[in-house]
Amino acid sequence: MVTVVVPVFNVERYLALCLLSLAGQQYPNLRVIAVDDGSTDSSADILKEFQDRLNLRIVNQKNQGLGAARNSGVEAIEQTDYLMFLDSDDALAPGALHSMVSMITKSKSDFVVGDVTRMKGLTRLRRVDTRKFFKGGSRTKATFLAEPQSLLDVTAWNKLFSFEFYKKSAIKFPSIFFEDMSEMTRAYMEAKTFDVLSKTVYLWRVRTEGELSITQQTNATKKLEDRLTSLREIAKLIKDAIADGRATEQHWKTFCQRIDEHDRKLYAKAIPGSGKLFDELLATR
Repeated sequence: MVTVVVPVFNVERYLALCLLSLAGQQYPNLRVIAVDDGSTDSSADILKEFQDRLNLRIVNQKNQGLGAARNSGVEAIEQTDYLMFLDSDDALAPGALHSMVSMITKSKSDFVVGDVTRMKGLTRLRRVDTRKFFKGGSRTKATFLAEPQSLLDVTAWNKLFSFEFYKKSAIKFPSIFFEDMSEMTRAYMEAKTFDVLSKTVYLWRVRTEGELSITQQTNATKKLEDRLTSLREIAKLIKDAIADGRATEQHWKTFCQRIDEHDRKLYAKAIPGSGKLFDELLATR
């Protein structure tokens, strides 16, 4: 069985497409747990409409944020073989579950990570910041020690986990923005092996109107503070791993390149002087 946890908060414009992408998987043993994180729009009604079309359970809670909603969804799982997360303004690519489950059942790895395509209006483009990780093509039984570029892909939603591994690793998302970055870094480190699937499994929406999704709001001080908090935790994880031989200096170099080519650029224009904070972080090595 595959369980997909979908955190939901005021996404009435996109939720139906998200749920249709799950129904369209035509996966025979699928369970969906949607966590309504205190929505005030019609999201709750849309979820109810899909209960007959999907093996869908709805969990309701007061608004606590994305990380807490994901945690609540996982806690609601009674039994499953595999776990995946899907944000409610995004969608799964056709055949994604079949491809990921087929790969992981053969390899017996702890999780499989798939490539991502960004959706902006009618435009579809492969995610740019993870290109170095996926350019090597699909591969099984990869390890963190041998794959420093895995540090470029630390989102929770393009990964299918063995639920046994997920529970054993005690993964839990903190109540901050960019809550998945450090936990997914730790997942790579703790996995005996993971698989890399170079085909698109996840469609990540770039909102073009109205309120942006959490990960697209880059002009707020709180968002910057939380990103730095996550990056500091990742830095500590890498340094500890290097010290005990689970990582190499190439992992630190990849981490630095990621900050220079991605994180720093997100805030350079929005928050003048933010570059100094990233410099201070990198100087800790």
